[in-house]
Amino acid sequence: MRLKYTLLLITIASVTLAQNEWKPGYILKTQQDTVWGSLLNKKYSKNAKSINFRTNEGEKETSFVPSEIYGYRFTNGKYYVSKYVDSTHGMLFLEYLINGELDAYFYRDKYGGNHYYIEKDSLKLRELKYKNEMIYEDGKTYRKKTIEYKGVLDFYTRDTEGLKKDISNLSGIDHKSLVSFAKKYHELSCGDESCIEYGKDVKRKLLFSVDFGNFSLSSTYRSKYNRDNYQYISASFYFQQIERNENLFFLIGFNQFLDDKKPIGIPFGIEYIDLQPGLGFNGSYAIDLASFFLLHYFGAGFHYKIGNLILQTKIRIAGTIELEIAGVQPSFGIMYSIR
Repeated sequence: MRLKYTLLLITIASVTLAQNEWKPGYILKTQQDTVWGSLLNKKYSKNAKSINFRTNEGEKETSFVPSEIYGYRFTNGKYYVSKYVDSTHGMLFLEYLINGELDAYFYRDKYGGNHYYIEKDSLKLRELKYKNEMIYEDGKTYRKKTIEYKGVLDFYTRDTEGLKKDISNLSGIDHKSLVSFAKKYHELSCGDESCIEYGKDVKRKLLFSVDFGNFSLSSTYRSKYNRDNYQYISASFYFQQIERNENLFFLIGFNQFLDDKKPIGIPFGIEYIDLQPGLGFNGSYAIDLASFFLLHYFGAGFHYKIGNLILQTKIRIAGTIELEIAGVQPSFGIMYSIR
């Protein structure tokens, strides 16, 4: 109980101390006019709409929209340029993935949808439309894939031989596959001239957390084990999957139950962690390797981020492979960004 109150007090106190996540970088008023300072890093969807900039700490910040500047870049990080996308979106700051004979860009909308675009000197900006969704029709469920992007890639690279097989083998579009394809097209088109891949030096985040929790058993399992709950301490590592989503992490952990009769737990899975400063949401799915995949965990919670430190609370529902609820796991803990 003391731990719960301590974490609550720390969280409340940190609200008054937290600062926005400013990072060094620059804006480009034009393609050649660079102004150095600090940029406010926000969510992908917000980074596309505007950027807050200041030349010095403590100085009043200025907000720029895509129609006002050429672009902006975080030092040794992501590079955004203003582009007219379409009549629906208007102008946006698109993340510049690669600059070559075939330029590639990325944008994530406010609903979490990923949009990829390509452009050439002789051809305008075009979206690579791709969908992979489950459709329910006439009492049947099936998967539907939209492959319009393959036709666009084929059209934009029709002046170079040797890419049709690469296009045919694509099973979807993401950062890695698009950059790899654009680099190959550039090499076949230019020979010795090299393209510029932006963001390749961006380091993946590695997080470490320690949590204290209580595994409250369901009525079925209370009778089976003749007890109501188990307390435990867990330690976990989180590995950022930046190509898919900068807030998506693979996790591997170790749960030590504070009872000799209860075995250890080894959760392995994925977790969504909102990395923006302040209050955020997290959600996870994991399997317990120690139970030989018999236990599955679905979790959700809130956290508060200040600098590299994250104070978090979660509730996980543990279920069995037979779809029985084994129990509920509320937990409190601290997470730290190692890099």
